[in-house]
Amino acid sequence: MSGPLVLFTDYGLDGPWVGLLHAVIRQARPGAGIIDLQHDLPPFDRVAPVSCSPLCAAGCRWVPRGATVVAVVDPGVGTARGGLLVECDDLRLIGPDNGLFAPFFAGALRIRRIDWMPGDIPATFHGRDWFVPAALRLLSGEALETTELRPADCVGHDWSGRLDEIVYIDRFGNLVTGIPAPLAPDGGPWCLAGHELPHARTFAEVSPGTAFWHLNALGLVEIAVNLGSAAEQLGLRVGDPL
Repeated sequence: MSGPLVLFTDYGLDGPWVGLLHAVIRQARPGAGIIDLQHDLPPFDRVAPVSCSPLCAAGCRWVPRGATVVAVVDPGVGTARGGLLVECDDLRLIGPDNGLFAPFFAGALRIRRIDWMPGDIPATFHGRDWFVPAALRLLSGEALETTELRPADCVGHDWSGRLDEIVYIDRFGNLVTGIPAPLAPDGGPWCLAGHELPHARTFAEVSPGTAFWHLNALGLVEIAVNLGSAAEQLGLRVGDPL
């Protein structure tokens, strides 16, 4: 695969962290295509890495074929947790073995533990110092020492296909859940997070200030309010169960 590098992290855009990923990539491959898929994932004190996995899977449906995705939500950075290379038929993913790649295991062609690591690196920035360099080695055709794994060897292997909690709140206050469209009802009212909500296809189908559920542009169930913030109106936040 020789497609773009896709970055998916919880680093945020404040501070130098995302820029440092770009800098390392540009040093090795000045003309590399880079896609910043998302960097505002909820911080570690709100959700576990597996809670970000529905967003990773949903976003990766739109990346170009042949892309290499470096995904980092890694509160266990510097510990004994391993690194994974997950190869699917149209992309490959590199990141920590902590549940972030759970939705990909069932359809993966190959799963490997990354045994290669650069020499003496800091313990707390494996995105820059391990996972991005590993992706660059793959793109350049260099050897990358790995060990074959089964899904059962990986954190998150028992993935059920859905996560019944709020996994993300966008800038409009819309509440994104970990439930993909195929597992949602065909329509009608649905009790979510203790609220009986009507279904609507668009915001304008309900009156201003009305909360409802719909399937968002990522293909995930979302709780929204027409011309309002569902997070504020319903008093819900990331990590709350449905």
